[in-house]
Amino acid sequence: MSKLLDYLNALDTNAVLIQAHKNDPEQAARDFGLSVDEQIVLLREDRSEISAFLDIPFRDFDALDSIVTRFDHEDNYVSYET
Repeated sequence: MSKLLDYLNALDTNAVLIQAHKNDPEQAARDFGLSVDEQIVLLREDRSEISAFLDIPFRDFDALDSIVTRFDHEDNYVSYET
């Protein structure tokens, strides 16, 4: 399994990681052990690019347990789930 996918899944359940990601997503991704390529894809916040990188059909991307990759300006996480 991709480390990026592990990271996205951890963002659903790990309060420490959520806070770290909110404070400094680049450092949190680096500390988690994501490769430079994984960090770049994550930080672009483009779901279609993330799904392509993970080799997951975009139509199935919302079925992943975690798709939280960014936070809004009011310190609340934004989920891409609909």
